[in-house]
Amino acid sequence: MSQNSVSHGSYKIRSLRDKCHCGLDVPLMTSWIDTNPGRRFYGCVKLIYSPLIQLQGFKKCNNFIWLDEEMNTRAKEVISSLIHNLEEEKQRAKDASMKEEEIRTKMKLMKKQLKFNWSITILVLVALVIAIIMK
Repeated sequence: MSQNSVSHGSYKIRSLRDKCHCGLDVPLMTSWIDTNPGRRFYGCVKLIYSPLIQLQGFKKCNNFIWLDEEMNTRAKEVISSLIHNLEEEKQRAKDASMKEEEIRTKMKLMKKQLKFNWSITILVLVALVIAIIMK
């Protein structure tokens, strides 16, 4: 099976020069499910996107070949744990970003309130000065 690179959007997919029996390219993909994290495989686009393909009325294709050997259980556990930790960190960063935006919004409101309070204070002082002068 010879390989070449095919541009797809802003990235490249290495694919088999041989097409699937259904006529589509068979791209090199990476599995990120817990049972095979980081394991590469060739799979027909109809297999990879089967729910979408089936909605469009096409038959599902089962052309699928693992490129990498299966990892041992410990390696799978470590990779899955790292992926889980990464997802947790992404969520923490998202939460922190939302909290930061909430704080920025509150600060803007407080600045507006402060400006309003200063305006009222100045008006009251001006009124007092005018009242004293008018006596």
